[in-house]
Amino acid sequence: MSPSGQKYKVKLNSGRVLGPIDLDRIRALIRKNQILGVEVARKYPEGEWQNINAISEIADLLLENIVGVKPNANQTVASDEVVDPLMATRILPENIAKEKSGGIRNEEALPVSEVSEKSIKPGKTKTVTSGTSDGKSRPTQSTQDTDNEATRVFLPRVAESNPDILDGASAEESLPALPALLEEEGQSDHSKAMLLKSVTPENRKIADEQTILFSRNQGLAASVMSGGNSPRKDLIKKVVLGIVMGIIGYQVFLADTDTKPQLKYETVRPYLPRLRDDKKADSAESAKVYEEGIKYYVTDTVVGYTLAVQKLQTAASLDPGNVKALSFLASSYLNLIDSTTKDENYFSVITKLIDLARSKGVDLPEIVIADVEFYLTVHKPEAAQSRIVEYTKSHETFGFDMFYYLALSLYARGDFQAAANYISQYPEKKAFSPKIFYLKGEIAEKLNDPTAAFQEYEKAVRFNKNHAKSHLKLAELLSAQGKLREAAPHLEFIVTHPGYLSPKHLAQGYFLHAQLSELGQKWDVALADVERSVRLDHENHSYLLELYTLRAKAGSESDQAKKEAKMYYRLGEGEKLLKVGKYQEALVQFLAARQANDASAIPLVKIGDMFRHMHDLVNAKANYKAASVRAPNNIEVWSRYMELLIESYEWDEAQRAMNRFRGLPVNQSSIDKAAADMYEKQDRFSEAQLFYRKAMARDAVDSEVYIAYARSLMATKNYKEAPFFFSLALRFDPLNSDALIGIAKCIANTESVERAIHLLQDELQKGFSAKAELLAAVAELQIQQGDWELAQQTVDQARAANPDYAFPWKLQALIELNKEGIDKKALDQALYAYKAYSDRNQSDPTGYLERYRIYIRKTEYEKASDELEKIYAIYPKYPNLHYFKGLLYSMMGNQPQAIQEYNTELGNNPGNAGAMLALGQTYLKSGSPDEALKIFTKAMQAAPKSSEARQQAAWSNYLLKNYAAAVALYNSAIAIDTGNPILYKRLGLAYRDMGDEVNAGAAFKKYLLMEPDAVDRFEFERYR
Repeated sequence: MSPSGQKYKVKLNSGRVLGPIDLDRIRALIRKNQILGVEVARKYPEGEWQNINAISEIADLLLENIVGVKPNANQTVASDEVVDPLMATRILPENIAKEKSGGIRNEEALPVSEVSEKSIKPGKTKTVTSGTSDGKSRPTQSTQDTDNEATRVFLPRVAESNPDILDGASAEESLPALPALLEEEGQSDHSKAMLLKSVTPENRKIADEQTILFSRNQGLAASVMSGGNSPRKDLIKKVVLGIVMGIIGYQVFLADTDTKPQLKYETVRPYLPRLRDDKKADSAESAKVYEEGIKYYVTDTVVGYTLAVQKLQTAASLDPGNVKALSFLASSYLNLIDSTTKDENYFSVITKLIDLARSKGVDLPEIVIADVEFYLTVHKPEAAQSRIVEYTKSHETFGFDMFYYLALSLYARGDFQAAANYISQYPEKKAFSPKIFYLKGEIAEKLNDPTAAFQEYEKAVRFNKNHAKSHLKLAELLSAQGKLREAAPHLEFIVTHPGYLSPKHLAQGYFLHAQLSELGQKWDVALADVERSVRLDHENHSYLLELYTLRAKAGSESDQAKKEAKMYYRLGEGEKLLKVGKYQEALVQFLAARQANDASAIPLVKIGDMFRHMHDLVNAKANYKAASVRAPNNIEVWSRYMELLIESYEWDEAQRAMNRFRGLPVNQSSIDKAAADMYEKQDRFSEAQLFYRKAMARDAVDSEVYIAYARSLMATKNYKEAPFFFSLALRFDPLNSDALIGIAKCIANTESVERAIHLLQDELQKGFSAKAELLAAVAELQIQQGDWELAQQTVDQARAANPDYAFPWKLQALIELNKEGIDKKALDQALYAYKAYSDRNQSDPTGYLERYRIYIRKTEYEKASDELEKIYAIYPKYPNLHYFKGLLYSMMGNQPQAIQEYNTELGNNPGNAGAMLALGQTYLKSGSPDEALKIFTKAMQAAPKSSEARQQAAWSNYLLKNYAAAVALYNSAIAIDTGNPILYKRLGLAYRDMGDEVNAGAAFKKYLLMEPDAVDRFEFERYR
């Protein structure tokens, strides 16, 4: 028990509450990684629930666990030698003169420069080990011993391009320290100073900003806990806790369940360099720092690109004319896209850097590389290919790096054989980075040659032992061959060096490591790894299946545990069926999971997802609502429920939910997105985009915000920016057909419809799974071109590819309507097509509305009313629903019923100006201009730029003999709509009836000039 006897309660992320327990028990749970520092806790019995790190005595235990020792103010820190974190590596070569050629085909390679090795101070190595999945110990970090055993803040090894240069030192045995920055401190407690420098907002903004990665070791503890000043000590403690426990990058504890947390790193936030005045530029120093940055850049790891950013920022700041630094800074950020903030600022910084590089008036290969990578990032591989071809045609000499980037562009287009042909022209001895071999391996996989792929990935690892992406690929290939045990060295490297991989790649690494642990029956290690995978990539059905399977196996003898085990078993079976597209069968399994444990929200969420996929929003909403009752503070559950509320136009209930969650410690990105979605539904795009940007700026981002924001940008015709955010959505879900089609539509509006069609055809060639969706998108573009016959062929192909897919039937209806003037059956065929669409997508009201409009044209009012009733059954508050009903009653001559429907519409949507105008006009038809005027006045307030609202208010005033008011309103309507002849005619009538024949004549004259054949011209000609 703690000395004071104080006890605590701790609420885990799962919702389970521990306690009351004392500090000794909490320490034991922390060491077992059952308390991670992301929970909430309170003092028992009177304390309030709060972030667990806010309770100082528990925070001390978390810190003790992280840094390895108890806080001790008497420890001191000594300065230490600094070694080069790269040892030696290759750099991206410069162009040198080549013999002339007509293009890229016959060009030769660029020579590769060697970087001189920095001197490395010898020192005694002390290795800290931790357990592995095979039961053996493995080195996790090394420290240089000093007289007082103080240590530095360490970085993982970034690259070892040439093993023989390392004098036999392995990556684990010679883990080097942070370069240059620690040298600059010049004080004994440099580790502490640099740690503070890296995290304070003020210093974070300097041009040579550095991102620090660190491993747990006693030297770090000594570094952060030394000093006699208690406030300073507390500040340092908070800084360490903020870095280690906060959500920076992605929040996963990176050790097995039987080891302590080790490595985390700070997310890179892109920013523009602070450019000096040209007169103060230091080109020599800029070039030197640039070369240092390139050494990091070519390692092709997350750590390498992160460090390259720091150097390239400095190089660009020193010399604004350093085009290479600007270009490769943009390239580094592009390569870090999965490990950095992905918001509007990211897009803005990248485009500005590329524009700055281009503005210097030279077309260097570095600019081409930045352009190509940007085009590939925004999913425009054809543009990337064109950029390279144009460059090689206009330059007599160029390096072999162009072959690599051309192959990369062709690979992105799905032309794998051509990609293989071009990359084969790159001599391996001239390779500047392991990415050359990595691309060769990816191409070989696409060409169904796993043996060749394996060999290429092995070359990448030989080139750079720390090329984590290649380690992962080797493990994947071995797993596919049933040789997962042989992948153990690669997987151990990944889980002990997580900072080298992006979150999605790291998730796959943990997943495979979990499967390896299962082979050794290390169930706890496997479960912990799979949980990490799910946190990093929570939509991956393979990870969810494995998680549910392992949790099912964990069931004990208690009744509750048995229920949960049975529930997870059913959930796992459902995930198996989802992976093969059997949604109805998956729904059956999820329903069985609910029966197994009705107290859990998880099956209800899954059931809701299934109903939503099948366009049954009524049942989807019911299940989400039930899940929200079982998990009242779970934002993942409530975000789904709020989406359905917004989709169902239940604004008030959605707003109440958002207001409640604003005050809870949950992912606010989901709340921002919900607010944005609600504004988007109301066509309030500026407010929606504001909240989408807020959502993207959060530390933890709901991935669906990217595609929602991109759609909003398209709605406001920002076609240039939208593809970037669609591409971000594709990074989270490469099979997201909506994002891909969105990019194509943007290309059609900014470049050409043909290029948009080519993009979709490339994806079809690659075997994109959503074949029907892409074919339908192609048909829609063909209709946009006016190529109706070709569109019909493509629609037929889409329907054949997936008979259950709805959208081709909507396109078929458009094709039928295009025949209306030449085919008497066109309207009936269009009605049939729209019905087929609605049968397949019952939750979309547009099919019912289109049939309503066709029935109105056919004067079949009862059938038109039936279509509106179908919408009402799904969306009782659908905007304009009662407005359409009112129009229908008005056409049928039932004005009282029409007025009632319009008033109902305004009760649901008080700002509906269209309903106001219709209601006012109905009052006019009913002989009540005074009531009409009240409504038209509200319409003018709701739609200040509406000429129609002003015109109708003017006419009401005219009928009430308020001629002066009528004249003023007609003139204001004319200011908005100068080409409307009716406005001049009625203005003339108002002037005439108030006795002003001069102005009346002028108004009538303009009316007759616009309408020379007007049937009432003789009535007004006398005023001319």
